[in-house]
Amino acid sequence: MKPRAVFLVVSLVVVVGLAGFASGAASLAGKGGFRLVGLFGQALALIRANYVEEVPVDKLELGAMTGLVEAADPGGMWVPKEATAAWNAARTRTSPAFGLVLGKRSSYPFVLQVLPGSAAEKAGILPGELIERIGDEPVRARPLWRSQVLLDEGERQRGEVTVDVIDRQLDGERRLTLRALPPSAIGVTVSDHATIPVLRVPVLDELAVSRVEAALASLTADTLVVDLRGLAVGDAKSAVRIAAMIAGGAVEVKRERRDDAGDVLKASGPVRAWRVLACVDAATAGPGEVLALGLKSRGATLVGGESFGDTGERKVVHASAGDLWLADRWCVRPDGKPLLGNGLKPDEPVRYRKDVDAVLDRALELARGSAAKQAA
Repeated sequence: MKPRAVFLVVSLVVVVGLAGFASGAASLAGKGGFRLVGLFGQALALIRANYVEEVPVDKLELGAMTGLVEAADPGGMWVPKEATAAWNAARTRTSPAFGLVLGKRSSYPFVLQVLPGSAAEKAGILPGELIERIGDEPVRARPLWRSQVLLDEGERQRGEVTVDVIDRQLDGERRLTLRALPPSAIGVTVSDHATIPVLRVPVLDELAVSRVEAALASLTADTLVVDLRGLAVGDAKSAVRIAAMIAGGAVEVKRERRDDAGDVLKASGPVRAWRVLACVDAATAGPGEVLALGLKSRGATLVGGESFGDTGERKVVHASAGDLWLADRWCVRPDGKPLLGNGLKPDEPVRYRKDVDAVLDRALELARGSAAKQAA
């Protein structure tokens, strides 16, 4: 075996070992870890001997590492040593490059959120769309950190980048140019839909708690709709505090950890008389899902589609060949399953329809029915 291939197999052993350590595995051999290394070695040999064109070993290495980590944690990452500096620059930004927040779905970068006033919003990118290419580089079946690095470098170094976007129905692709814009103020909004207020909180942070309190202070509605679609930015503690502010009373969201019993996020809010309906979909992620959990714990009805399924808070394990990022803590769904690879299921499922906001329409329909019933 050539030296590069030897390094590839050794790297796999390192990652298997780290994954076993992170999950508390006592014996890799007993769980088939060494068998996995053997199978990988065979696959590598067959690919190199039989593929039409020679596949670069570094590409095989990155694909193998990424697939292994994502099989254990869908949002986990393996970042090679040569890319860690660029990844750390991208992940420690105060706001995402071009206002574009990405996850990964069906091997594509998946648009979770587009920040208000951002370059991504101006270009017309929508939550739920897929990214095919960034600049000249295809990003399908590539690790998510690579897409984030390309966006970060495009904004910092050139002030713009082109992206190829696939629409939510998977029946159209368009090329867009994102040009950096100055940061915009992001506020809480309450829009009126024929006497039904619809609340939108684009970022779930400490500042948003007071803004939500102020926005709700003058509302006297019987029913409140909260739109959580395309919401993925913020932190879990603020999300729980906002849930308590919206739904009222005591809110508790359970979290688990790999190495202990976990904890419970708690918050209390003023008593509320209104019924809460929350719009959710595949672009409701992370803190957005925590907010949905908190609202549901107080009796809110979730309307729309299953959420993204990733409330993982990840920690890094350093190795000589790179960094391994795995979830150390995550929230738990009402059925006791981890909200990690499993999304929140809606109480009132609604199918996506092109050119119609079917989810909001259904939430408003339920809200008006509830208000009419209370009035009667």
